[in-house]
Amino acid sequence: MKPFVILFTPLLVFEKIIKLMEIMDVFELSQTSIRVLACIKYSRRRIQPIQLLKGEKCWAISVFEKKEKNVQLVIRLKTEKVENGVMRQLKIEDSVIDKTEKELSCLIHGNSKEEDIDIHMVHLFNYLSDIFNNKNITLWIRPFRIITSHFLFSNLHFESCKFLKIVGKENDILSNDNVSRLLEALQPSFGITLSCPVEEGFQPENLLSPPRLLVSNAKCFSFDDLLKTGCEVACLKNHSFTEEDVKMFIKHWMNGSNPKLMHLRLDGFNLIPNWENILEGIEVLDEGKRRRPKSFKIHYVYRIEEIDCQNGLDFKRRTDGKIRSVVHHSNILDFLVWHDLHA
Repeated sequence: MKPFVILFTPLLVFEKIIKLMEIMDVFELSQTSIRVLACIKYSRRRIQPIQLLKGEKCWAISVFEKKEKNVQLVIRLKTEKVENGVMRQLKIEDSVIDKTEKELSCLIHGNSKEEDIDIHMVHLFNYLSDIFNNKNITLWIRPFRIITSHFLFSNLHFESCKFLKIVGKENDILSNDNVSRLLEALQPSFGITLSCPVEEGFQPENLLSPPRLLVSNAKCFSFDDLLKTGCEVACLKNHSFTEEDVKMFIKHWMNGSNPKLMHLRLDGFNLIPNWENILEGIEVLDEGKRRRPKSFKIHYVYRIEEIDCQNGLDFKRRTDGKIRSVVHHSNILDFLVWHDLHA
């Protein structure tokens, strides 16, 4: 199958090119539109990593422009019966491109196999990344898709995978082998999210080094795993940690453990913690002399989270002058770390 090159060009532009497509009678490029696309390629638009999605019955590629409110272009790959004579469609061999507002669909023959669809995704990504001068990716994938995605992983011309998210339903279970396979192929440099069930005996050791980690079912994490975490930000939901574990973790941190950790979130503490017990033997800094900002900002790939920490309790690690605050709100326990602002 030949790569989809110039014919896909009208898909690649945001508001101006979408408008250009609306005034074109057919999906053919004039010399004017070719010049416009050339300008886009060399305009150094500030583009986020290109997002790839492999779900249960959906494939998609999304491009985000770095603005306060992201401008997004989505191309969805769909296997369905292609109707003849549909307005504003372009047929390419067995595929059809259909345009609606800022979302486009690549309609692929219903008999296509998974690898056939991955071929389309590879061609689309490789061309998009060339147009926007951005060969960074993020990937959303279902666990059962991992083992069948060798072609995709082997043929994407990306330079860096920034973020990896594995999403699965109750019967879509992630194995250690599949995690190892993904990490070897993609080597995510910024973050990993697991929003899926994991197999019995799941070992999270391979997940403890990226700067950002979010796990929706963290019962597989032991206290030793927590101490080995090299992440800057870790969010563990549905964990099995107790108040005594929190007490021990703070004491380990005071003695120098987890040197990179800036934010730890334990989601699942429904009751207000017994601070007198947890902070036993630890000097809590005077609330009258504020040691922390009013909020703490966490930067992710596509968004920023701002945490209200005005009601936190502060204590200081004397070895490096870092302040840690603990904040309990709703059923969440947040640990936030920064240098002493008044040192």
